[in-house]
Amino acid sequence: MEVNIGLIGLGTIGSGVVKIIKENSELIEKRTGIKLRIKKACDRDAQRVSSLNLSEVEFTTNYDDIINDSSVHVVIELIGGYEPARTVIEKALKSGKHVVTANKAVISKFGKDLFSVCDLNKTNIKFEASVGGCIPIIRTLQQSYVSEEFSAIYGIVNGTTNYILTKMAEGKSYSDALKKAQENGFAEADPSFDVEGKDSAQKLTILSMLAFNSNAPEEIYTEGITMITKNDIVYASELGYVIKLLAIAKRTNNELDLRVHPTMIPVNSELASVSNEFNGIYLKGKNTSESMFYGRGAGQLPTASVVVSDAIDLAKKIRNKHYVSPVSFFNNLRQKPIDEIKSRYYFRFRVLDKPGVIAKIAKELGDNNISIAGVSQKEENLETVPLIIITHSAIEKDVKRAVEAINKLDVVKEKTVVIRIEDIS
Repeated sequence: MEVNIGLIGLGTIGSGVVKIIKENSELIEKRTGIKLRIKKACDRDAQRVSSLNLSEVEFTTNYDDIINDSSVHVVIELIGGYEPARTVIEKALKSGKHVVTANKAVISKFGKDLFSVCDLNKTNIKFEASVGGCIPIIRTLQQSYVSEEFSAIYGIVNGTTNYILTKMAEGKSYSDALKKAQENGFAEADPSFDVEGKDSAQKLTILSMLAFNSNAPEEIYTEGITMITKNDIVYASELGYVIKLLAIAKRTNNELDLRVHPTMIPVNSELASVSNEFNGIYLKGKNTSESMFYGRGAGQLPTASVVVSDAIDLAKKIRNKHYVSPVSFFNNLRQKPIDEIKSRYYFRFRVLDKPGVIAKIAKELGDNNISIAGVSQKEENLETVPLIIITHSAIEKDVKRAVEAINKLDVVKEKTVVIRIEDIS
């Protein structure tokens, strides 16, 4: 069976898709009985088609030429961003074509609407590459674990920040680690979308939508890694923890706790070993208990390989005339505000090295219902020194109120650094 593909976007991932289909077409056909053929390609830059040696492929700069071509069975959208990507996907689905995308932005914000379009038009959309690079987490949630009830997801889903934190753990400063990430192609020239946690938040939206059948939240509480210093990483190590940017989703009854922030996790936990640009996703289920998924979170060929796999899966559905929406229903879950969450906390204060300082800070914590689990003052032979306090479980709103009061004390000389602790096994 031959399936014609319309490829929209010939950038890094798109050119990887071309490479894999050209090199592995015979292998794919032997394994599946399906021959993938790139019938048409679209890009704003006409020079790209010549550099990819696509002489047998019809090229256009107008995506409507692909959408309106009745001989194209599957559209692969690799433009990125919200528009025109959303319009391309919606038009393709309405025209009776199936779609593959790696676009986390569109799926996280407009996924529910697009799934409805699939239902109305008996079409499918696949988006495995939108989360976790080459980790088959979307397929796992939709197929392998479709009967499972999940209580929690913990994800390292951004390779840029994980690479930076890994290099900081090796002794580099934040700025040096970021520079190294940029030199190796793991960080953009403007890394803010990654280091501020926004990329992870979009991916968490998709994971929670599939695992909990939840509507996309209007906003996920997000903190980035720019306030983390290599000293914090050293202090965390002394306490038996590592620091990771975690995407966290927890369901309790009809409430959903979604957040992205730097998190201290035990050094012996499986997620702690996920280093450099790799991703790791840890699931807690009612019947499956704990499951860990690990792999490259980005890169041309790892991501392109998953895109091609999605195209093959859609080709099989075309052959079998099997059309099912990615998500068939949505729960009405309340999203828990960040002020209501409970966690243990790490505080790093910069304080005057004089008697009575710890007592003043402890009083503010106690007045706000926060119990201290451990205290460590670092000697630096300076006028001010770092003071580390670990707490027992506390409510976020109490922590915010306490930190605000502590930052006003005359003995505290810098803004307090706060890191949440998750004791993941």
